[in-house]
Amino acid sequence: MTGQAPIRNKVPETARHAHWLFFRKWMRSPLRVASIAPSSPDLSRAMAASLPDGDGIVVELGGGTGAITQALLAKGVPLERIVIVERDAHFCAFLEQRFPGIRVLQGDAGTLRPLLRSADIAQPVSAVISGLPFVSMPNRLQARLLRQAFAVTNGIGPFIQFSYSPLSPLKRSVRERMGVMEQCTQQVWRNLPPAKVWCFYRAGMEISPAKLDTVA
Repeated sequence: MTGQAPIRNKVPETARHAHWLFFRKWMRSPLRVASIAPSSPDLSRAMAASLPDGDGIVVELGGGTGAITQALLAKGVPLERIVIVERDAHFCAFLEQRFPGIRVLQGDAGTLRPLLRSADIAQPVSAVISGLPFVSMPNRLQARLLRQAFAVTNGIGPFIQFSYSPLSPLKRSVRERMGVMEQCTQQVWRNLPPAKVWCFYRAGMEISPAKLDTVA
C-alpha cells in the first residue's frame, strides 16, 4: 500500500460533487471503495450512535467524502477530537475543504499506530470507526487493522464497522484466532443496500448485552 502525493486543489463543497467523486473512485477501484456512493445519512448516524460515551479521540478510517464525519459532528463530537485517515489524495483534499481545520492524515490504515505517532496525535483514542470495505479484505488485512485499532485504543475502545452482509463482516478464522468479541448494534434499513453496524472488542473486555437498534 503506497501513498500518493498530496493534492491541495480547492474542491467544491456540494453533495453532487461528493457523489460524483465517490462514483469515479469506485469505478477505478471497486475493491478499495466500500460502495458505489457515500454512506447514507441514516447509516452514518447509526455509525456515530455506536460510539462509546466519554472523551477521547475518534479515528475514522477511510473518510471518503465525509458522510460519517458529518454524522460525528452532528452527534456533538468536537472537530478537534476527530482524526481522519484516508490514503486517497483527492478524498483528502475534499475533506480538508469540506471540514476546515479537521485533521486529515493521508496514509495507510494498516500502519495506524505509527501514523498517529508521527502526526503527534495525543492519546487516548476512544474508538476507531471504519468506512473501509472490510468484508472483502483478506484475513491477514482484517487482522492487521484490528491489531492496529486495539493498539491505539489500548484495548478499551471498539472498532466500529458497517457491513451490507447479514452476517458479521469479520471472518470467523480471524475472530477465533484473535479472540475478538463482536456485537451488532444497529440495523439500518434505509440504506441501499440495507446495512448493519458492528462493534469489535479485544477479548476480555466487558461489553453490554447485545441490543440491536433498528433504523427503519
